[in-house]
Amino acid sequence: MIKKEIMKNIVHKIKLSVWILLALFVTTSCDSWLDVKPKTEEEAERMFSTEEGFKSALAGAYISLSQPELYGRELTFGMVGILGQEWGGGGTLDQSSSAYSFFLRYRYDETVSKAIVEKVWGEMYKTIANVNTLLEYTEKKRDVLRGNNYEIIRGEALALRAFIHFDLLRLYAEADFSETAGLSIPYVKEAKPAIAPQYTPAGVVELVLGDIKDALDLLEKDPIYTGQDVSGEDNGYLANRNFHLNYYAVQGLKARVLAYAKQMDKAAEAALVVIGAQENKDIFPWVKKNDINPSDVTLKDRTFSTEHLFALNTIKLDENIKGYFKETMSPMLPRQAITSGSDYLYDVADYRLKWFDNENGLINVFSKFWQSDKKTVDGIVLPKRDRMPMIRISEMYYIVAESMKISDPQGALDKLNLVRKMRGLTELLADLNPDAIQQEIQKEYEREFLGEGQLFFFHKRQGTRNIATANAVYKLPIPDLEIDLGERE
Repeated sequence: MIKKEIMKNIVHKIKLSVWILLALFVTTSCDSWLDVKPKTEEEAERMFSTEEGFKSALAGAYISLSQPELYGRELTFGMVGILGQEWGGGGTLDQSSSAYSFFLRYRYDETVSKAIVEKVWGEMYKTIANVNTLLEYTEKKRDVLRGNNYEIIRGEALALRAFIHFDLLRLYAEADFSETAGLSIPYVKEAKPAIAPQYTPAGVVELVLGDIKDALDLLEKDPIYTGQDVSGEDNGYLANRNFHLNYYAVQGLKARVLAYAKQMDKAAEAALVVIGAQENKDIFPWVKKNDINPSDVTLKDRTFSTEHLFALNTIKLDENIKGYFKETMSPMLPRQAITSGSDYLYDVADYRLKWFDNENGLINVFSKFWQSDKKTVDGIVLPKRDRMPMIRISEMYYIVAESMKISDPQGALDKLNLVRKMRGLTELLADLNPDAIQQEIQKEYEREFLGEGQLFFFHKRQGTRNIATANAVYKLPIPDLEIDLGERE
């Protein structure tokens, strides 16, 4: 028996070594992160010998997530947007053998779609490995970090590990939190080479929430939470906190995780922390009409950036949308009609209609991610560009509304009506039963998060059998190589 276990461990180590070598050869990037990513212990020691090394490593993790293979395309308007049936035509959707056309029908087994599914898995876990190395060295080299940078960098890194694992769970596992649920994804908490164990969905959520708790404890030093004036401090490192998983963004992530795990009361508690900060600290303010529809269209705040709890600074977003929503005669089109028909998205007064423009003789082209050249107006650099929204303040209101739909229907409607008011809508929702309130919440997800990849996950946690006209398949397959080399179930 002992010999058998020893041989099994040797085989595991050999397989893991092969997997690591394959990962190094098949994963490439044009970003400078690969120039600073530590590949050996010696390189890691050298990199984390300075505070700048820690900052570069953390920035590298965010850069990795902003690539088109992840949230720069596939996990927002690309693969996940199509799985949520947000798009009904245009682009490669009209090509019967394209990956996106297969995703539209949940055909994960086709070669082209399978390649994208496997790439997402590999890139996400590669980023987790880098984050774990960073976490390891925050303890080994804590003395290098000045002021509150230990708490802030380590807190963000823990939040990143939770964020990435949670989305892997939402993609590659059933939304089953019962005691009889099968194993789902591995949760990797160490940088050293080892085959991490798989956990049930409930087990993964527990680990995610554990990392979130630890992150929040550390991020009580975050200037966005303390109110500390950091202008001009540390060369601006602590500025622009909504480009980081800041304290309130992590509270928003906690609300999202708990809602997905069907713990709505606890989800609402976390969401209300963020809403309270908006109301009392004047952070994450609702977008202003003049910023949505300025006299100079090139200054338009297309993503409603003031409302982002967390956004990725996706500097190549303009390149990522080419052929999808820009510089193409066949842009991807929303499945639902924009303003007319029996099942349209937006009322004519809705500010979100400004997410559509005309281009090359085409009307209603989705323009949320269009980019204008930077200008300086009164010393401020505009427009607010290069932003891929990850968590919005509006989602907090939807979560609270959903938690109240049975116990306090009017309170739920008040939350929805406030968001609607901030979107230019004057007609109030009234006298709706819980089912009707839920339908209105779904409509808001369809409107608010178009192109951001959240609708698929909303349907998944709701257990929607059919999205639009398709029979939804919510669990993406774990890559064959992972199943083989990691001996996954």
